[in-house]
Amino acid sequence: MTPSTIPKPNNKAPPSTFLFLKAGLPLMMFCVGASYVLKKGIEGKQKEADVAKGAVSKSERQARLEKEQADMMEKINKIRKTDFDNTKRIERPEEIMERRKLERERRNVWHRRAWRALTFQN
Repeated sequence: MTPSTIPKPNNKAPPSTFLFLKAGLPLMMFCVGASYVLKKGIEGKQKEADVAKGAVSKSERQARLEKEQADMMEKINKIRKTDFDNTKRIERPEEIMERRKLERERRNVWHRRAWRALTFQN
């Protein structure tokens, strides 16, 4: 064979995009997926450890405290809107009994008792 008729070996490298799609892209997808799975796994493990210890992260604790504060402020504002007078005297048991006795006597006056009997309102 003459040198001009000898076939030349095809030593060309494949195009870089083909090589990236064949080897690089799967490697990158594997790395990203593995890091995501590890991150979620570690977060879950830490949350379980916090729950077991009874510790709550500061952000959750802060949110709970703010909610409690808002609820308390709402209750206080509701009390302020009504006519709240903490200087009222508390009735003694004897006074309560006397007041109830007077109410019964007023209710059982003969003409009221008679009217209730006539109109069947017993």
